[in-house]
Amino acid sequence: MFFVPRSVIILISMLLAVHLLRTLIVPEWDQFTVVMLGILPGRYQPGVISSFPGGVWGALPAFISYAFLHAGYTHLAINSAWLLAFGSLTVRKLGAWRFLALYLICAICAGIVHILVNPGSLTPMIGASGAISGLMGAGFRMFLHDFLTDQEARPLWAANSSGKRPARLVPLNDRRFLTMSGAWILGNILFGMTGIRVTEQVLMIAWDAHIAGFVTGALLIGIFVSTEKVSAVA
Repeated sequence: MFFVPRSVIILISMLLAVHLLRTLIVPEWDQFTVVMLGILPGRYQPGVISSFPGGVWGALPAFISYAFLHAGYTHLAINSAWLLAFGSLTVRKLGAWRFLALYLICAICAGIVHILVNPGSLTPMIGASGAISGLMGAGFRMFLHDFLTDQEARPLWAANSSGKRPARLVPLNDRRFLTMSGAWILGNILFGMTGIRVTEQVLMIAWDAHIAGFVTGALLIGIFVSTEKVSAVA
């Protein structure tokens, strides 16, 4: 908690700032913001997209902007907690700029898959969970290699004489990775059908976007991770 990367703090602060700004505008404007900047699958149907302000070009920013909108403080707090955990892990492996690139690509892929799975839906999808799921997919591969390797080998978290350690990944067909991923995907499907009860409200999750983000992150981390050694974390 005391060594959270600056880029993660900035990103969480941006999510909070956007939500605070939305609380300052009238409900009608906020609803318009969610429709225009969230992922509204029905908007992307042929013959419909041109009827919205900005047409095709006006619809493109939503693939990123939706990840900065949240349904409430509970939704924001949950996503921020997961971003704090897996975002910090990813930044320490990739660096700030590659972390941000991976985050945004996972958000875009999650939005695209949600549109394909729910064509014609008029329910906006908002939230950073699709992008954060991508960080989880990447994090699972990094986490397992760092913590679940052969105990007879030198601990992978130990830095070498120069204070550096290499970034390593488990293969996609690793049994432990597949088991953890399968459990996570199954849980998303189940909660996606029933929703998650938080106090007096039930949060419905976009399970398809979560899975799409997760798979994207798990696949792309192999490209994003560098062969160069990165600083060890004390």
